Amino acid sequence: MDIDALKHRFFELIAPDLPNEWDVEEAIEVLVDEPMVECMLAQVPVIWPVSNSLCYNYLGQVQRALDCISEAELPLWVNETLDHYEVGGLRAAQVFMTGVEQNFACRMRGQSGVRLGEVEGWLLPYLQGLSGKRLEIAAAEFPTTDTETIFLPQELARFKGEEENILLYKLLASYQWAFLHLGTFFPDLSLRSDDLNPDRSLESSLQSFREPGLAARLYHTLETLRVGFFLQKELPGLMRSTHEIRRALVPESDADMDKTVLSVLDKGCCLLATEPAGNMPSWYADVVYRLTATGSGSETSLELCNTLYEKAAQETQEGDPHTPLLFQGELRLQAVYEARKKRQGTMEEEFVEALSMYLLQLPEARKSIEEQQEETAAGSGETDGDRSIVLEHQQKSGQAAEETVYLNIDNESVELSQELQEMVRQMESELGMDPALYLSSAMGKAGQHMAEGDFEPATDHQACVAQVTYDEWDFRRNGFRKNWCILTEQKIQPVRSTFVPVTLAKYRGQIIRLRHQFEMMRNQERFLRRQRDGDDIDFDALVESIADTRAGLPPSDRLFIRLQRDERDIAAFFLIDMSNSTEGWVGMAIKESLVLICEAMEVLGDRYGIYGFSGMRRLRCETFHVKHIDEPYSEEVRQRIGAIGPREYTRMGPAIRHMTSIFQGVDARIRLLITLSDGKPEDYDDYKGEYAIEDTRHALLEAKSAGIHPFCITIDRHAHDYMAHMYGEVNYIFINDVRKLPARMPEIYRVLTS
Repeated sequence: MDIDALKHRFFELIAPDLPNEWDVEEAIEVLVDEPMVECMLAQVPVIWPVSNSLCYNYLGQVQRALDCISEAELPLWVNETLDHYEVGGLRAAQVFMTGVEQNFACRMRGQSGVRLGEVEGWLLPYLQGLSGKRLEIAAAEFPTTDTETIFLPQELARFKGEEENILLYKLLASYQWAFLHLGTFFPDLSLRSDDLNPDRSLESSLQSFREPGLAARLYHTLETLRVGFFLQKELPGLMRSTHEIRRALVPESDADMDKTVLSVLDKGCCLLATEPAGNMPSWYADVVYRLTATGSGSETSLELCNTLYEKAAQETQEGDPHTPLLFQGELRLQAVYEARKKRQGTMEEEFVEALSMYLLQLPEARKSIEEQQEETAAGSGETDGDRSIVLEHQQKSGQAAEETVYLNIDNESVELSQELQEMVRQMESELGMDPALYLSSAMGKAGQHMAEGDFEPATDHQACVAQVTYDEWDFRRNGFRKNWCILTEQKIQPVRSTFVPVTLAKYRGQIIRLRHQFEMMRNQERFLRRQRDGDDIDFDALVESIADTRAGLPPSDRLFIRLQRDERDIAAFFLIDMSNSTEGWVGMAIKESLVLICEAMEVLGDRYGIYGFSGMRRLRCETFHVKHIDEPYSEEVRQRIGAIGPREYTRMGPAIRHMTSIFQGVDARIRLLITLSDGKPEDYDDYKGEYAIEDTRHALLEAKSAGIHPFCITIDRHAHDYMAHMYGEVNYIFINDVRKLPARMPEIYRVLTS
């Protein structure tokens, strides 16, 4: 294929995009005489929509890749390349493509290699269980942590066996957790946030050395040794099972360097107590003794760093290349301090808000705040000292080791709530903050709420409940974009309005008929024939019995019919489109439909929940809780229905996957997911057209495979073009007049569950 034909074919594949012709020609000229050019170009439509630059890189690497892998494996290689791009960016994808033999081909041949995504499902709960807090896992070139996230390599292929690489992942994660648990990054936790240059005690200590980089390396290695002995005591099974792995990670060194401070410590970190004492210098025994002594902490490592620094500096040339032990990882103090500062800011906001709301629940505190406001309004700069509010710690009787935090209001102590107690503990022990410094801010916030006549937390009609990530299906690569969408479940705050009473009055006659119809559906009735006893005679069975008798055969004694009443076992979720296109009469009809169906469902007795969905791009997908499945249909739920309003766009896939996730905890014989929508799935970014339809279709297939029956009620006039492909021919209904929706929706549900 000549260059002009290649260019024409390339532009066909990426239409309607029109990139620079010179860039295209430069990228594809290497494929001119390639016999497998069609196979190579087949992946261009998969990569181009994700990244143009990555597509050009692919064209430059694909010939070399096909020397290592087969034509059938090429799409798999492209999928993994895109996974690396979405996790680590263009650079990570380029590195993965360049190492096609080691990163992909060897693993396909079953030689080695485990990816972080393959172990994250069990590794993250393992870490969170160890730490007792919400740590996260992310990919990075080398293991490290910023105290909020533990970073691990995207892939490990250090050993030939898969089991060894999985164990290595567990070892790396455990070491990073132990650094956090033992306070490696904050050796002086007594510093308060109001001290000069807070959180920098370790950095300042290391900067005081002539070569701070060498001091940091020495301190980190001493801490790694201390962590190793800690893990040997706390997780002995892990350390036993990884003994050979750690032995294999002992760094190679020249004979002259074998006894240097750093090489001895590196070797000790890998082998711990398994190395015979005679093979290690005498000073190493003293280091081990001090690091394992009762009460030793990161301050001990700093003291030993001072002791060993001069000897290590004499043995090490400045600028010597250094690769830390794999399970040791890197010490990135700047990232630690930035994460800590961010967490302190978040904790300050949360504590001030929570404490202000708690103060408003206490009459004495409200009285004190009111008096301060009056004095401020009168121009007095002083407040009544007898009515001051302070935080104080007290020990409960019989619990010498447990301190409880109280508010002292007008010389009377009021115990803080459990939530605030936990906040105070985290601020003091983990973040080095003094909660008492934020008391005045909390009182000011409480006074602001009082002035506005609002004793509820200030929210924008919504309150975040949970945040989860979901994969998204990319039909172009026939695979998922991993952890691609971030979905936040939110509450719709109740709004007092006349909507529900007006709707009930408007449809009063219809509601009465619906209640009667649904009352009839409450119990399913069916006849069981050929029973030994029952309500009536089964004439067919009786005739057969007489015939058998006359034929000389033994007659049957199953001659009766019994009326069987079966209890319904149905659970349903109603998923409501809250995109901006539902503004006006469409949204009004949807809300009226919900009122009617709720009134009817209360008679029927089926369990049901109601959620709305909307969003803006993949990082802000939203579902809105209107009614949980076990929540009663109360006045508050009616007010939430009245508060439903248009939001942003219609990214349907994440919402369906979230409903499927919630359904996992619902036990019912029949589980229905009924979606009300006025249009096709679409978002502000590239989530539109065939891509959006295919992702939604795949999310519905996932729901079906989980035992859920999806159904859609749509008022889109063009629904027939795509709805049958997404839901199936009989799993949707089109209503051509939105004004008919309230009347039709209960009838549709009755048909679905009859």
